[in-house]
Amino acid sequence: MQYQKVIEQLGYSSREAKVYLASLRLGEAHISDIAEKVHMPRTSVQAIMDRLHEDGLVNFYVMRRYKYWVAENPQHILFNLQKKEEALLEAIPALSEIRKMARRKAFKENSEEVFSRISNCLANSVQPALVTDDDCGILYVNHAWEELYGYVLSEVKGRETNLLSSGKTEPAVYKEMWKCLNKRHMFQSDVIVDKKKDGTLFSLKTTIFSIKLCETYFFVQILEEVEDAT
Repeated sequence: MQYQKVIEQLGYSSREAKVYLASLRLGEAHISDIAEKVHMPRTSVQAIMDRLHEDGLVNFYVMRRYKYWVAENPQHILFNLQKKEEALLEAIPALSEIRKMARRKAFKENSEEVFSRISNCLANSVQPALVTDDDCGILYVNHAWEELYGYVLSEVKGRETNLLSSGKTEPAVYKEMWKCLNKRHMFQSDVIVDKKKDGTLFSLKTTIFSIKLCETYFFVQILEEVEDAT
C-alpha cells in the first residue's frame, strides 16, 4: 500500500506526508536526521514539522539542549478528521441557509420576469398548483391551491413545503419522489397525505416536475384532492 498517497488524500501535501512517514520510521530524531532521510533542506523540514506539530501528529522533547522529534500515533489523523467532520456538520445548516438566500436573490434578479409568465399560466388553472425553488421554498400558489389548503400566498411564500406535511405519508413515498426529482424526472403519486391550514388531512393525486429558468431549477406541483384522510 502506498501510505504516502493515503496521507495525502487526508489533506496533507506530498512533502508533509513524506516527512511524517520518515518521522514514524526513525522513531526519535533530530531535524537534521529527518531532513537527510527525506532529502530536503533542514529549514523546509522544520517548517513542515511545525505544521504537523500543530495538527498533533508529531511532538518533541528537549534533552541536553537538543530537540528530539517523535511521531505520534497515526490514530491522531483519524481524530483530526473526526473533529473536522463535527465542525462541518455544525456549519452545514448555516452554509445551506447562505446558499438558499443567494439562490433566491439570483432568482429575484435574473428570473423574475420569466417566472411571472409561468405564474400567469398557472393562475388560470382550475387545478391547484404550487411552485417552489430547488430547496422546496414556496414561491407561488394559484387561487385553486389557496381554496384547497386554506392559506393565501402571502402566508406561505418563502416557507418550505414541509409546512403542509401531515406526517402520515410513508417515508418510502418521499424517498421515491426525491429519487425521481433529483434526476429531473416527473413524479406522480396518489398516496401522499397533506394537511390543510385548519388541520384537515386529505389524500391527493400529485404530479411534480422540474423546470429550468435562467440556469435555475424550480419544482411545479399540480394536484387534485382525493378524500379526507382522517
